[in-house]
Amino acid sequence: MTEIYQADRIEEAAQALRDGQLVAFPTETVFGLGAIASNDQAVQAVYQVKGRPSDNPLIVHLAHKEDLFDYVKDLTPDQRSWVKKLQDAFWPGPLTLILPVKEDVFAPTVTGGLDTVGLRMPDHPLTLQLIEAVGFPLVGPSANLSGKPSPTKLDHVRHDFDGKIAGILASQPTRIGVESTVLDLSDPRGLFILRPGHIARGEIEAVLDGPEVSYPDQLRVEADQQPKAPGMKYRHYSPHETVYAVTADRMAEVIQAHADQAIFCAGREACLAGLPAVAQTYSLGPDLKTATQRLFDALRGADDCSDIDLILVEWIDEGEASAGYQNRLLKASVQVFD
Repeated sequence: MTEIYQADRIEEAAQALRDGQLVAFPTETVFGLGAIASNDQAVQAVYQVKGRPSDNPLIVHLAHKEDLFDYVKDLTPDQRSWVKKLQDAFWPGPLTLILPVKEDVFAPTVTGGLDTVGLRMPDHPLTLQLIEAVGFPLVGPSANLSGKPSPTKLDHVRHDFDGKIAGILASQPTRIGVESTVLDLSDPRGLFILRPGHIARGEIEAVLDGPEVSYPDQLRVEADQQPKAPGMKYRHYSPHETVYAVTADRMAEVIQAHADQAIFCAGREACLAGLPAVAQTYSLGPDLKTATQRLFDALRGADDCSDIDLILVEWIDEGEASAGYQNRLLKASVQVFD
């Protein structure tokens, strides 16, 4: 049985990790599945328990900003300057930085064979205490079965991994609800966002005050290519039933076109108001912030409904601010009605 560690049992959770076991922990984004980043057997267990492809690299979580420099190498003056500016602005927080990694500091399975690593400092006091107690950084991919919606609640983790991992560090639902923005600082061609998230491109550019930040030509790599960041190669966030992303002004039309099906409809309050009757609705709250925080819970809720044929989720376009929400919903959806 998986142990639930309350805040006064952090040392027990840390000991389980030091013993090579897996412990899930909360962050401001989603719950992560933790293992000591230098323990190759434990890191391999993360891949095995999740059913995660071995070429999909893991992000390493740090307890202190300055720890980053213990694990990266050959930084140019520009890279060092960018790191310090970004850390001052966004750490602890939902920004992962990809940089050249020193040899032999992490288990080889952490990087998936790459010469770079993604590092971040999570903005959650319990998890920072946990990493500090362990005495070494932790890997922390989302604590869900690979391909399924990421966990924003303790119960989501327990649903996927009860009896399969040593424990879960208990906490309230996560504050942001989607994984961190991943920024690649290692590419000589420029600075690239490999995974959109809560921190938008414009915010990063404002902090760096000079370099342009862009998206690569494609955020998805081909089957024979190695992804530099999670989420670039494999299908994610997918419930069992078909998901359509639908703008609020087309939601009623799509519902009526599928009137013979049992529909689960998730949208913001204004979107749900006045819609034709459906089998089940889920409120994403009043605005983009709450919609992002609740998106994965909505997809998991739909997955738990045995009598649903189709899932409709509101498509929200508020420019760069909605990039993280759109990215996750696109990965879950088969079609967008906009």
